[in-house]
Amino acid sequence: MKAILFDLDGTLLNREATLIAFCNAQHERFALPVEKQTYINRVVELDKNGYVRKEIVYAEMAKEFDFSEEIEHSLFDDYMQHFHEYCVPFNGLIETLQNLKQQQLKLGLITNGRHDGQNESIKALSIEEFFDVVLISESEGVAKPDAAIFERALQRLDVKAKDACYVGDHPTNDIEAANKVGLMTIWKKNELYKNEHADHIIETLPDILAIIERNEYI
Repeated sequence: MKAILFDLDGTLLNREATLIAFCNAQHERFALPVEKQTYINRVVELDKNGYVRKEIVYAEMAKEFDFSEEIEHSLFDDYMQHFHEYCVPFNGLIETLQNLKQQQLKLGLITNGRHDGQNESIKALSIEEFFDVVLISESEGVAKPDAAIFERALQRLDVKAKDACYVGDHPTNDIEAANKVGLMTIWKKNELYKNEHADHIIETLPDILAIIERNEYI
């Protein structure tokens, strides 16, 4: 094993916890005329784990709760400016990355999303120093599950697919896509999806270390 590639949202960043924390603060900032928990639950539902564009989310929120167009746009702008301030890492994030780097493994990050937003989240988690390459779909002009973004990351790391693995939470965009490229796959288990095709399944990030230690990638 020469390299490990990671997804960001739902793998390193606890997106649901982050969104809940942000929505709680946003509700208070704007003193919105809707019960707080109702507001939080609806944003989380509409967000669909980050796969729905936020202008669509807030347009729907405005429609359902009769917000003015001015409030709708203000909420969206607030999200774009402040979401990263509430980033919640999954347990063991820094310790796991430190351990992998100490083993002389190359690390890469492949994430779909906006360049600025994803960069802000990476900085907020204080993990940018660990990665040899970071590929963000908006910047690359290609997104997961397209094989090209995985192959581009491998090329920049100068490693072959057989000598690397990919860690992600989405069964299609992460696991199935990485498998097709020839990467060993590690699925970070979650309640949103089921996955029967990953080479390994982990509950927490430090579980990766046990897989490496047991040489289960051979």
